Amino acid sequence: MILFILGFASIANLMTDLLDRFPELPNKPFKCNMCSGFWYSILPAIVLYGLEGILISAITGMTSELLYRITNRI
Repeated sequence: MILFILGFASIANLMTDLLDRFPELPNKPFKCNMCSGFWYSILPAIVLYGLEGILISAITGMTSELLYRITNRI
């Protein structure tokens, strides 16, 4: 479960950086790490973990935002 959260948080962080280069896309959910982390992981998390997957997706979104803030400090 920890690898799932860290993996999807990392994917969300990378995809948000990529989609940030397209100004025609709306800010939410495409350019927000927390939003994209949640939405990218919601379906796989529900399939793997059932209704607990909703909570796991929320944690993934928060982890993605933390990764973003940590990596932009350096």
